[in-house]
Amino acid sequence: MLSDNPLPSELENLLKGCVTLPTLPGVAVKIIELSKDPDATLSDVASIISTDPAISAKLLKLANSPLYSQRRSITNLREALTLLGFNAALTIALSFSLFQALNTSERNAHVSVNYWRRSILSASIARLLGARLGIVKLEELFLTGLLQDIGILVLDSLKDPAYAIESETSLKHNERVELEKKLLGTEHSVVGAWLLQSWKLPETLVNAVIYSHSANENIADHDDMDRNFYYCLNFSGVIADIWVDETPGETLQSIMDAVKMFLGLDNKEFNELLTEINTALPEISKVFEINLVDEEQRARVLDEAREILLMRSVQFIKQSESDRHDIESISKKVKKVEKINQLDHLTEVYNRRHFELLLEEEYENSNVNQWPLSLALIDIDNFKTVNDTYGHLVGDEVLKSIATFISNNIRQTDILARYGGDEFILMLPGSTSEIAYALLERLFKLFKEEAGVQVKDQKLTSTISIGLATHIGKNDFSKLKDFIEAADKALYQAKNAGRDSLSVY
Repeated sequence: MLSDNPLPSELENLLKGCVTLPTLPGVAVKIIELSKDPDATLSDVASIISTDPAISAKLLKLANSPLYSQRRSITNLREALTLLGFNAALTIALSFSLFQALNTSERNAHVSVNYWRRSILSASIARLLGARLGIVKLEELFLTGLLQDIGILVLDSLKDPAYAIESETSLKHNERVELEKKLLGTEHSVVGAWLLQSWKLPETLVNAVIYSHSANENIADHDDMDRNFYYCLNFSGVIADIWVDETPGETLQSIMDAVKMFLGLDNKEFNELLTEINTALPEISKVFEINLVDEEQRARVLDEAREILLMRSVQFIKQSESDRHDIESISKKVKKVEKINQLDHLTEVYNRRHFELLLEEEYENSNVNQWPLSLALIDIDNFKTVNDTYGHLVGDEVLKSIATFISNNIRQTDILARYGGDEFILMLPGSTSEIAYALLERLFKLFKEEAGVQVKDQKLTSTISIGLATHIGKNDFSKLKDFIEAADKALYQAKNAGRDSLSVY
């Protein structure tokens, strides 16, 4: 806590009288006020964020970055906010607001880009590390990682030779901290925490900045989740130095054992984390419009990590370049297996199990934000006759053909899955009953005109029946089960009306 790490009185008095300290931008003030309002909604968040196009653009880029690996592209601010959720959206918006204000301020124009490189690296690493450890407050990790070294900017703003520290470009971060302790009787993490407290930011954020430079003994007093939160921050800056320093091997050697001791990550898991960070860096650079690490340094980090792992391993792995291809190959295989587990093996659209997970998520988003969600069940009419007449192999081709046809004629944001033997299910997020009906009616007409499977010398055509239900607007279903049953009832109505038709619940 800040009370356990007081500033030297002379420095504190100087800070209180300094008129050039970093200040909270207007958007950040509004965000902090909104976070204290128990009745605030995502729409309120959107209203604030949309006033700043730069923050809106960065938030949208972040939602599509490797930090939020999504099943589909996020194309607008509403979708991005829905993905992030209320608290996360506020925290990320605050991060961008502070970064934008502090990075563009003329007062700090002379501060090396190395400061921002390390801060953004630390923030991104803290989040990725937190995700690996199952920490819930990932966006708070990101924000605190971004602000943990803000004390450097505070000291820089004093313009007093007594508090001048040699440029960080010529000092390693741990050397800077030691020099600050020697010359100032404190370090920039304590100074940064003092500034955040003056901004009336939450105490947890202030404490996290204090803990960010040393595994303070007070950390042990917290429960496992909070303790891991502080350790993630503590290690994020050190891990960031692997990419910042010219000799990453030295940093890697010293950190591997500490990561295993405090975070429980063995050498293999730590190398997996490094690969994950390395992969995410180009996209994160685009989000913040700053070149975090060049390609040569990214390759050097992986090479150094591999060499150290080899020294500690019983097995011998061939040359470095060959190993890099192995790592990339394994990563591709893992992603391929994950994708396969989500898809129906025959039609290559989502399987029912994965679709139900997505539907549950969208249903909750619909309830929270009062946005419409439409659901359609699509059944192939008389499909048993196709199997009985032409055989199951032809039946399989019909299923694949229809799945491909529907996939090619729906929007990118719509989600299709195989729900049963000859039944598909289609989710249309954000679509009212009227919009969904118009889309399905168009699909229905196109299917009649174009769909079919060539069997020997004839084109085999099928008809479909569709049942549509919409949650929020026309109907409000208290349970997801009721929503699905409504679509099923609409499908039954379509079948009962003679098939080859579209019915609405």
